[in-house]
Amino acid sequence: MLLRILILIVLMLALPDAYIYYMYIRKWTSKLWLHMLWFLPSLALAVAAGVIMSSNDMSPEHQPWVSIYMIVFLGICAPKTLFMVLDGIGHMANWIVSRGAKKRQESFEPAVIRIFRILGMTIAIFAFIILCYGYFIGRHQYVVHQQTFYFTDLPKKFDGYRIAQFSDMHIGTLRDGNEKDAKKMVDLINEQNCDAILFTGDLVNHQSAELDGFRRDLSKLKAKDGVYAVMGNHDYSMYLKYPTEDERAADVAELQRRIRSYGWELLLNDHRIIRRGKDSLVIAGVENDGRPPFPAYGDLPKTMKGLKRSCFTVMMSHDPTHWRRNIIPQTNIQLTLSGHTHAGQFKVFGWSPVKHVYQEWSGAYCEGNQILNVSDGIGAVMFPFRFGAWPEINVITLKRKD
Repeated sequence: MLLRILILIVLMLALPDAYIYYMYIRKWTSKLWLHMLWFLPSLALAVAAGVIMSSNDMSPEHQPWVSIYMIVFLGICAPKTLFMVLDGIGHMANWIVSRGAKKRQESFEPAVIRIFRILGMTIAIFAFIILCYGYFIGRHQYVVHQQTFYFTDLPKKFDGYRIAQFSDMHIGTLRDGNEKDAKKMVDLINEQNCDAILFTGDLVNHQSAELDGFRRDLSKLKAKDGVYAVMGNHDYSMYLKYPTEDERAADVAELQRRIRSYGWELLLNDHRIIRRGKDSLVIAGVENDGRPPFPAYGDLPKTMKGLKRSCFTVMMSHDPTHWRRNIIPQTNIQLTLSGHTHAGQFKVFGWSPVKHVYQEWSGAYCEGNQILNVSDGIGAVMFPFRFGAWPEINVITLKRKD
């Protein structure tokens, strides 16, 4: 896993330390041991990264160490990087202003440097606080997001129908001593007492073995019309190296077997019909269909085979890009539920860096008579942290609009 971001790790380890040492540390003291001490944390992080990358860092037993490493790495390097950027801007601005002052033969006081230095230190401190909060509190700060969607063609018997959507559980991340969180998630979902529970993909991080020990909790999910699930990109074991493709396929098949053993209906380009008297509602699910490098196994014609185009359908599709690429132009599906983005696991005043990657990345979107809801997800991947984009359960109420 760390190999995929190796360049970023190297840059964040080396550049801030070199900058701060050159600009400040070497001027504050001439003692060699203090100079060496400054580089010690980054050196320890570099050694730890090498140890992790030399092993199978995506196996279930190693994932907690990767998660802890990422939090420690960001806690040390992110504040220094932010300080370097802002302090560097201050020195650059000072250089530009001072050149103009000298040409005018005016005295110049480098207040610009102090302003940006203080700003850099302040933001670095806030970044450290946010990282600590996101790790110790934010990742466990589960919220229930109530949403109501109106449709003119919703069958009358389904007026007020309630769906609990949860997504991106990434259960392997809980194996760092937070296994009890799986029970908290399940209990909170069951407490909503919805008509149906829909899981929109990414149950694991990398492989089916991550589910060891979670059967009892996941089997307790219950709803009147059942629990339904689809596959996310992480559920295809695509981030692990296998000796053969047959072994990869066997692990994916094992994951699917386990999901079904929990009493969940796994929809692989398939659908189920929920009936209320003469009225009906379709719950459909496609396999993951994303842009490269994510797998694209979705088959809409197969998923909707045998159904009238006018039938009211709730579609589960893990990757939200599938909605605009295929679902809107090819179908009349009224409501699509997705996940995948996690809202970047970081959101401030409605903004997240992932906003610049995905057109639809958090919450509800409408195009004509079709609606997409993108869940921020309930788990975490890569590093166990959430701030602003709190782990959520979406309780969706369908209402008929006359």
